Amino acid sequence: MRLASSFAFILLLIIAACGGNGPEPTAPIAEEAPDRLLVYTVSYPLAYFAERLGGAEVEVVFPAPPDEDPAFWSPDAETIAAYQNADLILLNGAGYAKWVERATLPSSRLVDTTANAADRLLELSGTVTHSHGPEGEHEHQGWAFTTWLDPTLAIEQARAVAAALRSRLPESDAGIAERLVALEDDLTALDARFAAAAESIGEEPLLFSQPVYQYFIHRYQLNGHEIHWEPDVEPDGKMLSELGHILDHDAARWMLWEGVPMDATVAALDEREISSVVFSPCANTPAQVDWLTVMNANAEALETIAAAHRSH
Repeated sequence: MRLASSFAFILLLIIAACGGNGPEPTAPIAEEAPDRLLVYTVSYPLAYFAERLGGAEVEVVFPAPPDEDPAFWSPDAETIAAYQNADLILLNGAGYAKWVERATLPSSRLVDTTANAADRLLELSGTVTHSHGPEGEHEHQGWAFTTWLDPTLAIEQARAVAAALRSRLPESDAGIAERLVALEDDLTALDARFAAAAESIGEEPLLFSQPVYQYFIHRYQLNGHEIHWEPDVEPDGKMLSELGHILDHDAARWMLWEGVPMDATVAALDEREISSVVFSPCANTPAQVDWLTVMNANAEALETIAAAHRSH
């Protein structure tokens, strides 16, 4: 098996809720906390940003079950009511969290964190329908929505979160501003790691197992091919044939996965001289680490590919 060994420990930490089967955190509904601002989010990255920026002054709740894709998850009536009672609701924008379009939420408490970066959103070409996790078959259409995989867009989202918090917590303005600087520094450092690795990789073709990496590919001008393979489903003959057609034009040597692929899948790729690494989008809550830890593990994965490219 050619799954990159340097990631074994990190993958065990991050895979549980970013695409695997490890210990599952519960999906919380907030208890009443009158002394803190109650913030609900539609994705884990936004919850991470809000927690870091708000500190002890906020209670942040991201209630999506850990085994579902938050982009296509539909909350029950009780959970929607909890969103409606929140002081602040953070949206990702770009069509993320489809249920928001069907629910009645208080507009005065809604914040679209990509509204100020609307000119940077990427439109999808065509519609892709496939099955993914417990939510079953769904479509990718309209706008690419995994915006935070471009750290410069993540900075814009963090700034929108900070602005919303500061307007509602004026007494905490200085603390929020200070924490925003620290978060921006972390995101800038992450961007630099990704950029350096991508520059080393150059035009080498890369395979991505899901159509959710558009912002990452675009930001770093990678020669990326997105396919539709699930880490827990062994590829069939049709999938392998389609992969063969891609390889006829671009001899990719690496596939980046949202979760740890099956041994049989890794073996099938190994036969085609393709190595596998995990690059988790981390839309949902990791079991044991946080969003930045997962993103730095992703940077390490990309750096491994870059090192292999340099030695090839």
